[in-house]
Amino acid sequence: MSFVNYDLLLKAYPNGLMRENILKLQKFDAFHCLLAGTNESANAVKKRVSSIPNDFEKWLYSCNGGMLFDTTLLSTKSFDDQIKLSFETFAYCYDDKFREAIQLPDSFFVFAIAVHSDLFCFDTKMCDGKVYQWDAENCEVYTAWNSFEDWLTDQINDAIDLIANEELEPLDIKLEDNDG
Repeated sequence: MSFVNYDLLLKAYPNGLMRENILKLQKFDAFHCLLAGTNESANAVKKRVSSIPNDFEKWLYSCNGGMLFDTTLLSTKSFDDQIKLSFETFAYCYDDKFREAIQLPDSFFVFAIAVHSDLFCFDTKMCDGKVYQWDAENCEVYTAWNSFEDWLTDQINDAIDLIANEELEPLDIKLEDNDG
């Protein structure tokens, strides 16, 4: 697999807010570890879930999960042979006992996990394109964004603030990659 390909992302998003997001991701590359997406990985997710928002589906073709700063984006692969790292997979959030313990609605498709264990989801029943933050402790929706693009923008901007305040460190794997 390997790290996300910025050229492919920029081709997929030639303008607008997503392009700005990609440029910010590229600028702060040492602070995240996003995996390259493929048709195969995107199709595997689409098989699992009947309806995902178009903006997230488009993202999947370029990005197959990884670490988005301090947030875990779920992946279709548990281990990447090229970079020798393990990743959290979609299967993690589809264990019946896990979902029951946090009272997660059946219609919620989890795509990411916050550093404090809240889940980021789409409601496949509503099909409204919104991203919902599921509070795993209180078992309820904590907040929502109108789209994946809005959610991603907030995640990136929050991370940039953490970096500016020296509360988020570069990832060793990225530092090693730049050294060699």
